[in-house]
Amino acid sequence: MASELIYNCPWKDYPRELYPRLIREYLDWGVDKLVFGDSLAKECLGDPSLIDFLRKLEKEFGVHFLSMHGVCGRGYDMDTLDSFRDRKEMIADHIKCMEIAREFGSQTYTIHVGASHYVKREAKLPELRKLAAETMEQLVPAAERIGIVLAVENAFEPPNSAREVLGLVTPYIGNRYVGVCFDTGHANCMVMKPGKDIDKYRDYMYWSWFETGIVPENDALEILKPHIVTTHMHDNDGYGDLHAMPGDGDIDWAELVPELNSCPRLLEPQTEVNFHDGTNWAGKLLAPPGGYSVKRLVESFRKIGF
Repeated sequence: MASELIYNCPWKDYPRELYPRLIREYLDWGVDKLVFGDSLAKECLGDPSLIDFLRKLEKEFGVHFLSMHGVCGRGYDMDTLDSFRDRKEMIADHIKCMEIAREFGSQTYTIHVGASHYVKREAKLPELRKLAAETMEQLVPAAERIGIVLAVENAFEPPNSAREVLGLVTPYIGNRYVGVCFDTGHANCMVMKPGKDIDKYRDYMYWSWFETGIVPENDALEILKPHIVTTHMHDNDGYGDLHAMPGDGDIDWAELVPELNSCPRLLEPQTEVNFHDGTNWAGKLLAPPGGYSVKRLVESFRKIGF
């Protein structure tokens, strides 16, 4: 194994007073490295007292909050439009989060390119591509100063396909502070496997690819592999971003895990499973009634080789 796995945790589902109980569940399964999720990052921006609280938990329980997923969504994505939010404020928020992440020992800071503006027809791809590149130009020097690797994440829409991500990091090849977060589920959505029926894609996939129709991308791992510094590992059925447990979708983990472990720059592999059951924006979720447990999370990833 190239590096120790860091497990995601459903922080936003719990009030702070229950964090110790949740942490205890992970510790009892031998896990002491937990993902510093985007919900925690965003909360730290608005309430710095959370930083002290997390520090206290680290000291009391011997856990570590690592591999920060940066703030994301409208107003935070790399291609955020000025009409949505002041971009200087957006950049400042990311820099502050990178500083917090590094103070906690995180080696990577994952950032989203963004797609909502494109889906809503509020901007064309060339404009979004330009804005994302401008964000890189401003955040890379900050990452160098802070000492954290800016990891651009691939997704499943035109502005953040693997090739778009490659285009964003290519100007910085050789810079140790620029890399890629490889999202296994996002990549799986874009693979056109034998027998896959394009008509079964979730509606949002068609909304996202409204200009050209869905363009498959079978080689995302191949083209991004030299730049991968962290991962978001989860499964799906190939038709929607369900963030399921490995084995509940159709990803071939026996083939994928050795490829991920052989990534030359891999620093902080991490999980990104949605613990919920039922239905959400991505469709019918694959978790059993009651959702996934910490036990299932740890056992599932150990079973595939982590």
